[in-house]
Amino acid sequence: MWVNMMISIERRRIQRTGSSSYIITLPKEWVDSVKLKSGDYVIVEKYGDKLVITPPTTEPLTLKANIRVYSGVDSQQVLRIMLATYLIGYNLITVNFDKGIPDLAKLISEVKSIVRAKLAGVEVIEESFNTVVFKVLLDIRELPLISAIRRLHLIVNNMLQDCSNLFKTDDLNYAHAIIQRDDEADRFHHMLVRELSLALLDVKVQHELGITNVTEILSYRIIVRNLERIADHAVTIARRVLNIGGLKNPELVCKFLEKDKELFNKAMDSLYNLSRRVAEDVINESRRTVNEIEEALHSEVMPMQADVREKVTITLILDSLKRIARYSNGIAEASLNIKAAKLTELDVK
Repeated sequence: MWVNMMISIERRRIQRTGSSSYIITLPKEWVDSVKLKSGDYVIVEKYGDKLVITPPTTEPLTLKANIRVYSGVDSQQVLRIMLATYLIGYNLITVNFDKGIPDLAKLISEVKSIVRAKLAGVEVIEESFNTVVFKVLLDIRELPLISAIRRLHLIVNNMLQDCSNLFKTDDLNYAHAIIQRDDEADRFHHMLVRELSLALLDVKVQHELGITNVTEILSYRIIVRNLERIADHAVTIARRVLNIGGLKNPELVCKFLEKDKELFNKAMDSLYNLSRRVAEDVINESRRTVNEIEEALHSEVMPMQADVREKVTITLILDSLKRIARYSNGIAEASLNIKAAKLTELDVK
């Protein structure tokens, strides 16, 4: 496989003209590419300490990637490189398959199906015998950053609630529902990472997403990743319960799952309100919860009179619950970082 990307960065010297004005020259290649000529106007926009220069009429930034796929490569490998280009921010992705690949039509069909399931806003706009052109049609203005995070939060919270229902009712249909919902969580996670990647490339995107300091992007990336990891652990819990046909002794995992759900939602509240106190509460409570789970493993699970498979499953589920508590801790810490990036004066009281 091969991906081609080119982004040009140039340094331009500032020159003084008159008593109060400064000028820089514009790259000829850029002027030609946007069809400007001497005497035309450009738009100069100020974002904080940055200036963005655009032609009077401009089309959205288009980043193009070309992927070459050779024999011996399966659909999952193609998906992973497609995902990489999507997350980086490419708009137009052309996939060329070697004509000698066995069952080429089947491979192309698999790739198209997986891409549609996993990547939001991606459509096939052109196709031939061995080439597929995908276009990303997402418009970040239709789903702002915090709105998209709230949507992913809701999906993950519903998955945790279904875990709770699974333990309380022993209805395995809840486990299947959790697993099916994972694709939706992945789609929102990938879409959010893409938005944050584009914000690194374009200060205008930062402004549209409500990011005032570029350092916020890293913290938002941590939050989005932690949300996705919590969803993954919900799926892991569901699969473990399915593997043994249900838990006969769910009381202990129920207790800690309820604590995790409360911690998780409290951590997200600390982000939405940029509340230092709420974030600190989550950090302290998550550490206590992790210690309580470890203590319960020794004092309650090990001496439990239960089937070996059930004890192993409970132990593994408690490990997932411990990790969910830690991911909630990470969300709270990232929320503190975002608050610090947005404000120059902070009160600790």
